[in-house]
Amino acid sequence: MTSKTSILLIIQQNPGVDYQNLLSKIAPNYANLNSARAALSRVLKDAVSFGMLTKQNHQLYLTDKGMTGLKVKMHDKLIIKLNQLMRIRSVASNPDPLVQHLSVLLERGKMDSRLLDNARAGVSFSVNDLEKVHAGLQENIRHLQYVEKSLSTQIGSMRELNFPVAHTQRLQDFSPQLNTLIQISTADEVQLEHSSIDLGQNLTHPLIHGLPATAKGNRAGIPASHMHEVVSRLAKQDASLDGLRAYMGLLTVELNRENATIRGPSHIVEKLVAEKKEATPSVATHTTALALPPDPFPFTPPAPPMPGPGGGDDDEPGDDPDFVPGGGDDE
Repeated sequence: MTSKTSILLIIQQNPGVDYQNLLSKIAPNYANLNSARAALSRVLKDAVSFGMLTKQNHQLYLTDKGMTGLKVKMHDKLIIKLNQLMRIRSVASNPDPLVQHLSVLLERGKMDSRLLDNARAGVSFSVNDLEKVHAGLQENIRHLQYVEKSLSTQIGSMRELNFPVAHTQRLQDFSPQLNTLIQISTADEVQLEHSSIDLGQNLTHPLIHGLPATAKGNRAGIPASHMHEVVSRLAKQDASLDGLRAYMGLLTVELNRENATIRGPSHIVEKLVAEKKEATPSVATHTTALALPPDPFPFTPPAPPMPGPGGGDDDEPGDDPDFVPGGGDDE
């Protein structure tokens, strides 16, 4: 159902709206169109009779009384909501709604002093109660900082204890690492598995066709040396083959046409990542001077001017059409 306040708010936001447009806006809130029509007619009739609404050529407008009444209703809703939020015992654990409604109250109060008057008279809490919420929030922050520090330490410990980690990279960057991956995994055979394709029963699938594959249940086993061919073919397959998994000893590689995610013991995966970083050439941070081609028209300083008829040093530089500023021997 749509409340009277909501209908008046729609009219206030859409001055001049007609009955049919207003009906279409509230109809989704009712079981059928007849119920929406009856509710709307009742609200409009009451609003007109109380002088809150006026009609002009089938267009609806709020009167000054209607605007005032709507503001009071909206103020009341805001104050009621603030009172409800302050009654929640765990408000310090989730202060976002309270902070948002307080912001609305203070910002609207700058433009409407009546809102502040209503709020001062209508709130059921004090500023001291807000200070208690603030103190609880600070305590929660300190607790979260402790938890964050503990979790960071635990993550480091689990890495040292060789718990599983995952590393994702682009498929085109993964291909050059395959030899290193196979060597680190010490796997002679790779087992391929797909969530929706039984590769063990479909050894002629384009992904493995022609390779020395053997059925391993719903998986297909291939020599590790043929993984290069599988990765090359995978990049050319359609999206239905995304989600392929390759089991290589202690490592599992999840493959699609764009990315490869290596999962396994942290000591193995992080060793692989470290070797990749060492193999990647670093970008020089210094600027290399560019070798420029020889200037086909090299600059030649002009010859010193010949002394004038006076033969002395009284000639002004500005009198010489070939004078070059800064071109003397003082530099």
